[in-house]
Amino acid sequence: MFSDEALNLVLSYPKLSERLEHRPDDITKIKKIFKEIHGEFSPTVVNSAVKIIDATFLKLYDGVNLEVFPGTNFHDLKEKYHIILVPNHQSHADYVALTYSMFKNFEVPIRVAAGINLNVFPMGQFFGKAGAFFIRRSFTADQLYKITFEAYVYYLLMTNSVVEFFFEGGRTRTGKLLKPKYGLFQMLLEAHAQLKDSKPLMFIPVSLAHEHIPEEKAHARELGGAKKEPEKATQLFKLFKLFNKRLGTIHLHFGEGIIVDSYKGDLKEATQRLAFDCFKAVGRGMPITPSSLLAMIMLDEPAGALTWKQIEEHAEDVINYCTALNIPLTPSLRLAQFKDSLRIALAMFIGNKKIEVLNREKLNQVFYAIKSERRVEVLYHKNMILHHFLVSGIINATWFNVFNGSIKDGMAMTRFLQNKRKELKYEFYLPTVKEMIREALNIISYALGRRVESIEECLKLSSQDLYLLATKVRRFSTALSYLYEAYYISSVTIKYLASESFTQERFVQVAKELFDLELEHGRVVKYPESFAVPIIKETLDYHLNHKVLERNDDRTFKVVDIPKLDELIEKFIRDLNDQVAINLKFNKALS
Repeated sequence: MFSDEALNLVLSYPKLSERLEHRPDDITKIKKIFKEIHGEFSPTVVNSAVKIIDATFLKLYDGVNLEVFPGTNFHDLKEKYHIILVPNHQSHADYVALTYSMFKNFEVPIRVAAGINLNVFPMGQFFGKAGAFFIRRSFTADQLYKITFEAYVYYLLMTNSVVEFFFEGGRTRTGKLLKPKYGLFQMLLEAHAQLKDSKPLMFIPVSLAHEHIPEEKAHARELGGAKKEPEKATQLFKLFKLFNKRLGTIHLHFGEGIIVDSYKGDLKEATQRLAFDCFKAVGRGMPITPSSLLAMIMLDEPAGALTWKQIEEHAEDVINYCTALNIPLTPSLRLAQFKDSLRIALAMFIGNKKIEVLNREKLNQVFYAIKSERRVEVLYHKNMILHHFLVSGIINATWFNVFNGSIKDGMAMTRFLQNKRKELKYEFYLPTVKEMIREALNIISYALGRRVESIEECLKLSSQDLYLLATKVRRFSTALSYLYEAYYISSVTIKYLASESFTQERFVQVAKELFDLELEHGRVVKYPESFAVPIIKETLDYHLNHKVLERNDDRTFKVVDIPKLDELIEKFIRDLNDQVAINLKFNKALS
């Protein structure tokens, strides 16, 4: 059974009522679609669910760290705005953590957009009563479903519900934020435009970070080329089988609300602008956690193993950098307690069999190293925060080229930054070149302890200044190396396949074989995590954009510019070799 009141409000949506005037026979289909979408929300069930979570689910975790924007009062905000929560999506546990935290801390129930795969008997009814409403993966061709779902969004706004949806559309397999899906953003703007009240929408970005996720092994298999397992409602309950694992803390960082009174101009443009505003806000708010910090330190160490003292030194440098540049850190990484937090994170990685302990009796020291076969799993945690350090990673390459005279003027530096941006734009949503320059100037000012205002001023830095800059950004010198290795592998694969057209599947297969050979010989490729199917597939767009490749009508690819391809191969080799030279020169300068 479902509520007549809810159905009547859905049917009152102007677009839907207008359709029924002309096509009254659609009412049967609309009721069927409504039944598929609707969750008959019950506060009593939510209350019971919170008690169950306290007794079971939270035993997997050390807790939920909830940080809200100063002065946030959700009951007051609900009086002034229609509240929409827009979190990123890492794990099936996200549904539980968000619903639990909002009700436990603020007594605010939320209505969560969940995949239709969760609406199966008997759990679908429970999820619906706990706040879920259900959405199909795709419905582009079904106009009646689209209008009915939009009408359901209208009903949620009419009843002043706090709505939540994962803007990426699905869980990230790499740890990196995925580009936003536009569907629900557009429906919210359209439904809101039909309301008679004057309350604006408030989109609250939620940066959600797990210390460890239960799905790590499955994600790693998929990155290696295994077929993605269909998502099922039962997957959520597999979490409860993990009581022998330590999953750390779930961090929920609520950002400042993005207020939309009404959209102006083109709906498509307004939707995309809003979606990316939320996406960027979530990225800015993504906190550096103990596990993500440790992952970055360990993965980026060229020597492969570190002592505890070295880990501490690396971490303190990164924490000081983040503090100076307003990059969010979890409370557990404040300087007074970061060592204890890192110890706990290290113990979890060891306990979860990702990091091994190496006792070197002759050296009388203990070293820690990531197991080679688990590096892709650990990479997930580094990727969660890597976007915070892209510009600092690029600065490493920039200062080296300034130092050796390859960059001689402002135009050359701008062109260099533009090229670096092009290389990474298929991996991350990047700031504009102007924003990159502004961020770079902030980093350089921090490193030098004085304000640097322009590119021209950077080109006049002394050798001493450049070395001082290097000391502040050296921790990020190899942060991007695994990506450059992936693009190198992609380029040599395309060269190997240049004699005839090839499919994406053939490209991935050959890339894996060449990667294994390169990794074994150690000439250019050094990082086992450099091969991941999503990254390798995305490199095809990079080569299409550079007009090295063309896509045939049958979706196969053909090479159209071998000389340019050879240039790219040489460029990636040069970039990776330059990175080695940077480290050698810097280490020599410090000695």
